[in-house]
Amino acid sequence: MKFLYFLLVLMPWAGWAAEQSVGVDVGFPYQKEALANSLRCLETIRGDDERIARTRNFVAENLAYFGDVEAATNLLRTSSQSYPVPSGCLDAAMVFLGHGQRQAVQQLLGLSLDLLPYAVGRGAELVQFQILRMATVTRDEDAIQRAWEAEKLTQTDLHRAYTAFLQDWRPSLWHGLLDRLFPERHWLALEKKATRDEEIAWKAERTVDYFTCLLFLREAEAQVRSRQSYPASWIRFVETGIRAPAINTRPAGLSAEMAELAALEGRNKVALGLVDETWKLLGGWAPMMTGMYRIERDLALVLVRIPEAGSQREQDKGRIAKRVEILRKQLTPYEQMLQLPLLAEAVYVLGDAKQAQASWKAAAELCAQNQNPESQSIGLTRIWISYARANAWPTKEIEAMLVKTERRLPEEYAKVNF
Repeated sequence: MKFLYFLLVLMPWAGWAAEQSVGVDVGFPYQKEALANSLRCLETIRGDDERIARTRNFVAENLAYFGDVEAATNLLRTSSQSYPVPSGCLDAAMVFLGHGQRQAVQQLLGLSLDLLPYAVGRGAELVQFQILRMATVTRDEDAIQRAWEAEKLTQTDLHRAYTAFLQDWRPSLWHGLLDRLFPERHWLALEKKATRDEEIAWKAERTVDYFTCLLFLREAEAQVRSRQSYPASWIRFVETGIRAPAINTRPAGLSAEMAELAALEGRNKVALGLVDETWKLLGGWAPMMTGMYRIERDLALVLVRIPEAGSQREQDKGRIAKRVEILRKQLTPYEQMLQLPLLAEAVYVLGDAKQAQASWKAAAELCAQNQNPESQSIGLTRIWISYARANAWPTKEIEAMLVKTERRLPEEYAKVNF
């Protein structure tokens, strides 16, 4: 019955993009030896299962960025039985979705469902709903059916929320009219006198809606790559979400994704305007909101694709330099080690290799100084994958520092009995 309901909802739209996108070779260049070093260091991590799982998720998402379906899937499949892994499958699937690699998305949705029991009591119902949404957009009938069957596991009734999602994905004529007249109706602010339970429910709903926004944008990217169209209602939904009261840096991340989509479509003037708007959104966040550093990197990647962005690229170099300065003063040494490589990538693609290597060097020094070998393994993994993404290689001094830190890991782990 549930699948029949899905078909009835979908039928009015059957003529739109009837054929699934095929995988597109996005051709992102990367430093293969640096990636091999990162994968080797990843396997040295011992200690906390959650930190290990989150690091493996991070690496798998980057492997997806490189377009390596087999490596990303195998890495997630061989991860420990820890609750973050099902979410990691969705993160990688989201990257593949934007590339138009539908078969990879299907594989990872299936893997996420296989691993969903490990997340019971730790957000399994959220992962279940995210799978259901992504499977609906990609028309993965098997994953849709399995996601519904997962109600037995999560003990959560998603039918009402799913019906609301369908109206966001494919609004009826009436709902489409309401969306145009009252676009904020999906993004109501939290009432001032809300109870704690109401606040928790509101934040959970907002998190799910942010996921839907990213899902729409990545599917739109896939459609553009396959020379197909996408509904304007998706963009209106995202734009309203960006303007809505924020609980974290995700609206800025969505704005950066909008800029990437505009650049992909060749709407360079719009993309540059969105970069400026995203910078403004980032301006109000404290340096401890670490989600901003990835966004800064992604904005730099947009700017380097646009020939007319010369002045903004120079402006961005200055922004990144200030970010590094503030980060070094405000974040803990461990967080500095994790975030500096992202800013190094940004400034490297902008053309300032000297400033980039200085940030990578600072991260390598913090990694060497850390007293926890688990943190050192994580730092090495992330620094090397940062070099891989930037298609760069460390200076001899930095390389020697990284090699020395890795060689000392067995000795350091022996001290803490991990």
